Amino acid sequence: MGNLAGAVLLVLTTSAFAKPAKTTPKAAAKVALSSAAAGTELTAYAPSTAPITLELISLRFAETDAKISTMKTAFRQFVRMDGSDVVQTVEGDVLFKKPDLLRLTHRIPEPQTVVSDGTWLWVYRNSTNQVIQSRLESWRKAEPLAQGLLDFGKSADLLTRYATAITTVSAPGADGHRTFTLTLKPKGSERKIEGAAFTLELKADTKYFFPGDATLRVGRAAIHSLFEGVRLNPAIPDDAFKFTPPADADLFKSPEPK
Repeated sequence: MGNLAGAVLLVLTTSAFAKPAKTTPKAAAKVALSSAAAGTELTAYAPSTAPITLELISLRFAETDAKISTMKTAFRQFVRMDGSDVVQTVEGDVLFKKPDLLRLTHRIPEPQTVVSDGTWLWVYRNSTNQVIQSRLESWRKAEPLAQGLLDFGKSADLLTRYATAITTVSAPGADGHRTFTLTLKPKGSERKIEGAAFTLELKADTKYFFPGDATLRVGRAAIHSLFEGVRLNPAIPDDAFKFTPPADADLFKSPEPK
C-alpha cells in the first residue's frame, strides 16, 4: 500500500519457524465474505493537464485515506537480491480495518495466515502447524522494518514523514492520464534500517492517485509489491480479525523486548 509496511510486511512474516514440518500441510483458513457487501472501487478523477505536484498528490492521497474504514485487496510481491536471478514470489489477500486490525492470507509459496487483533500479532504456518504469537506493539518495536505496520489509510502522512520527491512523470496515455513515481527516503532517526540505507518508490496514476505499486530497496534486496482489485469499505465480519491457534499446533510466544 502507500506505506513502508505495505512493501515489507509480507516478507517479514515468511521467516522460517523453529521446527521442521511434521504433518501434511493444512489448507489456509478462509474467511466467509460471500454475504458481505463488496465495497466500492477507488475514486476515479477526471484527466487534467495541471502540473503534478507534491501538494496535489498529498491532497488526493488524503482524500482516499479519509474514505477508508475497511479495505480488501489482493497482492503480489517479488523479492530479488542484487547479483541473483532468483526471485521469491509471494501472493495472497489482505483484509484491513482501521486502526490496526489485519488479516493477511498467503497462497504462494505456501499457505500462511497473519492476523492482528489489535493487541496480538499471530503468524500461522500451515505446513509446520506452528504459530508465533507476539504482542503487536512489542513486535513493532523489535522489528525495525515494521515501524509502519498497519498504517494503511495513512498514505498522505508519508509525504511529511519522509523526504519525498517526484522522480518520474509520464506523458498522457490514450485516456489522458499520467503515471508518476515518488521516491521516499527516511530522515532523522529513521535514516537506516538495521544499518542499511533504504528508499521506497511508489507508483500511481492521475486516474486513482492510489500508490498500489511499491518497491522497497534496502541493502542488497529489492522488494516489489503490487496491490490489485482494491475495494474500499467492504463489510468484513469481526471474526476475520480473530485467531485461535489449532489445538494441536506448536505455539511459540515471542519474548517481550527489554
